[in-house]
Amino acid sequence: MSQFAGWLAQRYRNNRPLSKYEEGADMRQFDSSTFTPIDKGIIGMDADCMEYVDRHFLYRGWALMGGSVFVSLGAIFIIAMLHAAITTENKAQSLDAIYVAAGVIALVLAFLGFVFWMLILRDVFRYQYYPIRFDRTARQVHVFTGGRNKVISAPWSDVRFIIGRDKPMGPDEGYTYDLRGMVMRGDQVVHTFAVGSDCGSNPAVVLAHWEMIRRFMEEGRFALPFPPLQLYTSVVPSFRNAFIIHVSSAGAGLMWIALPLTLPWALFRFLAMKLCRRPVWPAAVVRRGASEASSVPPLRAPAVYGRVDHAGGRADEMERFWKESIAASMARNDEVRQLLKKRTDEAR
Repeated sequence: MSQFAGWLAQRYRNNRPLSKYEEGADMRQFDSSTFTPIDKGIIGMDADCMEYVDRHFLYRGWALMGGSVFVSLGAIFIIAMLHAAITTENKAQSLDAIYVAAGVIALVLAFLGFVFWMLILRDVFRYQYYPIRFDRTARQVHVFTGGRNKVISAPWSDVRFIIGRDKPMGPDEGYTYDLRGMVMRGDQVVHTFAVGSDCGSNPAVVLAHWEMIRRFMEEGRFALPFPPLQLYTSVVPSFRNAFIIHVSSAGAGLMWIALPLTLPWALFRFLAMKLCRRPVWPAAVVRRGASEASSVPPLRAPAVYGRVDHAGGRADEMERFWKESIAASMARNDEVRQLLKKRTDEAR
């Protein structure tokens, strides 16, 4: 379950120096130019800025669903305890039973309060997503945090990007890799964030993900070698999108088998999104990245997840491009793992 790292588990540590693994996994030590760029969660792009969702956007709803199970079981247990205590015929035993029930219920309520705080409140009454904006004009990276200041901004040169890796949560689980950014102040990490969706067990896909951003920031939008590029990640909080993300993502072969899990997850995702606010960038951030109008229209997230323009076969062309690019990256996983090990050993 290391997919939840940085959100529900294994919270990112800040105010510390880089670890040896992070020094070895620094993107500057890899030649990503040999990887074809891929889209891992872009929701907006123009000549000046490119914007991504955060890593946990696709997992939203899970915490609310898991927390609701605990709350429901706890409520049933409390009702059963009260019923058993009240219906005892012997008055003396009934009084003792009420005292015992009161103590047990207090413990259960304390546990449920912990569940509510650690799970449910991480999914609701927050923001629907926490975008990351790459501003090519101002050479800045903006991270929407939703806290008191809402945004952390840092110069492009002051953000260290690495092949992020989370510790497996169980003996049968492998590493989950992502593109992780760390805002540096001197040699100290002051803030950590993950860009776009994670790359599963594929460290090479992270390099292709990073190459998309590197080329945009260093060479511009026209350096991205795509068929007519279209975005597929939607941030509209509709049930249709929740269904597509969780139910349809299991694939045609497993969709009906996984339905008892994925359909409730889609319902809870929809509820979580409706109970959260849409993030809005401060005016200063938006103005900072503004430049003269471009002749190329901006790209914006579609209303429906995965819906792209099928006119002229463009969608089929782009789908083939994505599949071939991802397959080519995954074929280099062993190569990247060996490089990671070598770089990490050298950093020790």
